[in-house]
Amino acid sequence: MHKLIRLLAVLTLLGMVAAACGGGDDAETAESSTTTVAETTTTQAPTTAPTTTESTTTTTEAPDLGPVFPLTGEAIGDSDSPDHAAVVIKISNNDAAARAALMGLDKADIIYEERIEQQATRFASVFHSELPTEVGSVRSGRTSDVDIVSNLNRPVFAYSGANDGVSGQLRAAENEGLLIRSSADFGHSEFKRISDFRAPNNLVADAAALVERADGGEPPAPIFDYSDNVIDLGAGSAGVRISARTDAVYVWSSQDGGYLRFQGDEPHVTRDGVHITPANVVVLTTTYLPSQIDRASVDAITLGGGPVVVYSGGFRIEGEWTRDFPRDPFTLTTPEGDIIGLAPGQTWVSLTPAGTAAEISLLEADSLRDQG
Repeated sequence: MHKLIRLLAVLTLLGMVAAACGGGDDAETAESSTTTVAETTTTQAPTTAPTTTESTTTTTEAPDLGPVFPLTGEAIGDSDSPDHAAVVIKISNNDAAARAALMGLDKADIIYEERIEQQATRFASVFHSELPTEVGSVRSGRTSDVDIVSNLNRPVFAYSGANDGVSGQLRAAENEGLLIRSSADFGHSEFKRISDFRAPNNLVADAAALVERADGGEPPAPIFDYSDNVIDLGAGSAGVRISARTDAVYVWSSQDGGYLRFQGDEPHVTRDGVHITPANVVVLTTTYLPSQIDRASVDAITLGGGPVVVYSGGFRIEGEWTRDFPRDPFTLTTPEGDIIGLAPGQTWVSLTPAGTAAEISLLEADSLRDQG
């Protein structure tokens, strides 16, 4: 019912807008980082286009769903079991070949998109409400990952391998009780190579089996708030473009109830043809610094705070993110101090350098939607 309410509100607003507008793994070579100082050290808010229209929509309070999954805010069904650890799997996004081999990402609860080197990105995909048996292609761990996953209550962290420095960091994090390591280098049976693709794009992991192997992991606590209040606090928006080595674009689709993701202006789909369509996009502006372990790589700073723009239900709202310690959740607030809630469902968190995100026009959104 909450989705229907949000959808009706969004359709009403969109009608108004239309009327008004008419470390490296075993197959990876180190590359020199070309990230500029201005891109990696500033903390100004991303550049965005002017708001399309102010929202005057009010919502009816959604009915109590009972128990919900902590990382999606969605109701737990009678046959579901949330009493297990989360699984974080590193997934490649290096190039078109890697995207062609994409498996299981549509089942993730939260996806962090982090930069690695030469403005390429990689995904730290968090699974809890669903545990697909094939997720890939799996790639290396990076120094940013420890802080990213430390608020998930000791998740399983699955990766293809890492250089000696990153391996040491991950081992130390495991000893501190922040995560449980599972690497293809360990010879664990939860990883396998498939014949359809060439290395390094043919390594897949079994999320369900990774949970079974986990010893001591606990169910995660929520790391975001869920309330659908972006509809009340925000303004209408067609979506956002984030510049990187290959641009990512998120286009609101009322028909699909989420944001169609495009990579390089092409639909970003799984190997099975499922278009990636998160319910929420959190553009979290952060600083990137050269890695002290691998100077060809950069590290995302996810502690402290900075500007954030939340996209949900066809609306956007600017605010601030804060997170003081690795085990803390993210707090998203408006300039007035109100908590920004997300719609129940999958959330994509883009760890974005300042000045690389911009609103898209209705015309651009329509053109991309026609492809999807």
